Amino acid sequence: MASPGFLSKCCLAHNSFNSTDTEGRNVGEIINILSIVFCSISLFSVLFLVWPRKDGNSEVFQSKNRILVGPNLNSIIRCLVMVNVLAVLGLLVRSIVWLDRAFPNTKKKCMDANHYFCLISNVWILYFFTCNHFWHLVYAVEAYMVSNNKEMNTGMKVFVGWFIPLFMAGAAAVVVYYQGFNSCFSLSLTRSSIVYILFLSPVVMVMLINPVIFYQAGKSAKRALIWHYGRYTSSERKLVDAIHTKFYLILIIYFICWIPNLVNAGLWLRYESSRTSFIPDEKSILALFILMAVTNPLQAVLAALVFWGLPNTNRLRLNIFHRSEAHYNNSSGSSIINRSGLSGISTGSESEPLLSYRTKTTF
Repeated sequence: MASPGFLSKCCLAHNSFNSTDTEGRNVGEIINILSIVFCSISLFSVLFLVWPRKDGNSEVFQSKNRILVGPNLNSIIRCLVMVNVLAVLGLLVRSIVWLDRAFPNTKKKCMDANHYFCLISNVWILYFFTCNHFWHLVYAVEAYMVSNNKEMNTGMKVFVGWFIPLFMAGAAAVVVYYQGFNSCFSLSLTRSSIVYILFLSPVVMVMLINPVIFYQAGKSAKRALIWHYGRYTSSERKLVDAIHTKFYLILIIYFICWIPNLVNAGLWLRYESSRTSFIPDEKSILALFILMAVTNPLQAVLAALVFWGLPNTNRLRLNIFHRSEAHYNNSSGSSIINRSGLSGISTGSESEPLLSYRTKTTF
């Protein structure tokens, strides 16, 4: 599971007991086993979803079952899949090591391999899950912009998706360790709150902003279809409904995967601010840990499933790095609506451009 509280688990010379230590060191074997199981399921499932098929039209990120396709959204989906896989891989490795009880010895006076692994693995997980949150936001903005015949600047996407998470993960590590590895267990409430806010504020931002952006993107797509085809029949209605369904699924999956983390952070911060008046129930905390151990790893496969779609049943290629997107690269940067995945729609070609008939504006 992904929790910023694990950052302070890598400290030295710890002689006291606090809730952060509880969240890290005393996580039971069952939590690590669950994390290993669901990380493995998630990674193998993502590999199955994105592995190229022998059908030339079903290469990586070109599933016929996807509704929204095109080079702009494809590049964002690649980043989403990649950061989720890397985050889950970090969770898997950390859980295996901790299941072997290779915890950092907090009684030591100097760093050893376990301390370095603890620090690197936790920052790794924190960084790539933060990237996941921001790439969700970038996807929503890009979907809205292409529905209005615009596109997001590539440099802006790279900055938001990669560099802002790098700053936030680095800032969280600095807040925990800037006073040294001997004092980070005794974090003040202010410092602890900053660490949780740095990790979970992107989650809240996506939960609040993406529904609004998706709603506006759906309305814009409907207007663009009417403007382009001069009609709004059952075929166009099916396309709009499919787009809305895709957006709903993205939001539902995201909420399911990250609400347990928000609840856990809220309980922990309330406990830290009023230890004498509020003591969380141990069974509730354990249930939240179990939920996070299940839902956080499943973010990778569920996101890949909803963004990518179900693959065709053709045989898999042996070379995962082979893909044929020349027809996309030679076309405009605008994303398109894939009509081939919707039965009963026969107007136009399999993948008919939605917004290629007007001049795009780049922001």
